[in-house]
Amino acid sequence: MIPLNKPKIDSLRIRVPLSEVEVNESHSEFFRTLTTVNSDSEVIDEHVKTTYFNKDGIISCSYAVKSFFGVDMLHIGFSSKLLKEGYFQGINKLNIEKCFDFINDEGLIVIPKDAFLKAEFVDVDFCIDYYLDEDLATVARVVEICNELTRPMKQINVIPYTRADNTGIQWGHREKVGRAYVQKQFLKYYAKAIELTNKSVNFYNKYLYNSLNETIVDADRNILSKKNKFFNLDKLIRVETTIKNRAHFKSYNYNLKTLNDLLNLKLDVEFLQIFKRPMSIYMSGYREIKHAENMTINQRTKYLLCLYTAKYKKMSIEDVIPLLALQLYPQDKRARRDKRHQLHSIINMEQVGKQTHQHNTEHWNNFISEIQQKNIIP
Repeated sequence: MIPLNKPKIDSLRIRVPLSEVEVNESHSEFFRTLTTVNSDSEVIDEHVKTTYFNKDGIISCSYAVKSFFGVDMLHIGFSSKLLKEGYFQGINKLNIEKCFDFINDEGLIVIPKDAFLKAEFVDVDFCIDYYLDEDLATVARVVEICNELTRPMKQINVIPYTRADNTGIQWGHREKVGRAYVQKQFLKYYAKAIELTNKSVNFYNKYLYNSLNETIVDADRNILSKKNKFFNLDKLIRVETTIKNRAHFKSYNYNLKTLNDLLNLKLDVEFLQIFKRPMSIYMSGYREIKHAENMTINQRTKYLLCLYTAKYKKMSIEDVIPLLALQLYPQDKRARRDKRHQLHSIINMEQVGKQTHQHNTEHWNNFISEIQQKNIIP
């Protein structure tokens, strides 16, 4: 089962004082002193290994010990893959016990339940899975539209990828947001079925393949369904964003501190604001030129002048208008003002954007309407 159209927790990191957990002193790597010697048996390096991730395992948590103000803190990163067959459910208060058991069973540490639930969280990834219903709707087309809608500004770093084994688009980088999380919140759209069947093959084959591809029959052996129709390479799209820390949550008026607080957060309609804010920062609303109906040749020429100047200078189309007006009328203040008003009027016409023959079809309009209603584009 793939829950659709609902926000869920995909991954996070928690941090807890190292003094509150029991470290396995017999583990072959974690928190062990590793010594490197040369050919003469001289010690050339000796250090305590404070990080661990099992690269050979199908599933593993990440562990790292870092010191904050003289206190050693253990960071544990984990994702909904710990839920195995329940992966698409996301992490919640009903299945968090499975994550807790996996961490203690992995053999590095033992953490008490109360310390686990009271741990602080950072880097929480939330996601929503959507199935694109319309005939023309594919993840590749959504990527194309979103790339076109991205505002041409220097501070917006957009990366589209359209390979057969990796289809999606992202704005920014999780690791480089820093304190600019309000204006540079990480946002990513991608084809979830493609990602699982190409990038997480072992996990998919072991834990998801059977449930997503099983044939369901009734009592008379009549076939009701052959595999999960929503697990479609072209139509299952995941929207994902990262909330960095408590202060980032507070910017959305959520006052959370512990993992337990996070698990009790209502992921309701109001919570969709965490996806809508970065979307509105990175993309403008979808508007399409209906040349014959709404724009004269003169208006379209001026609109394209604004658009391509904005792309060349990596500015928003609104911000480029005063610059153009100044270049056209450097000595005439009144003419500059009139030109600004005229250009603003043109770019704010009801229908502005890309024009192709297919964009005038009913199917295309239905596609755009669908991804707007699902809050995939502004």
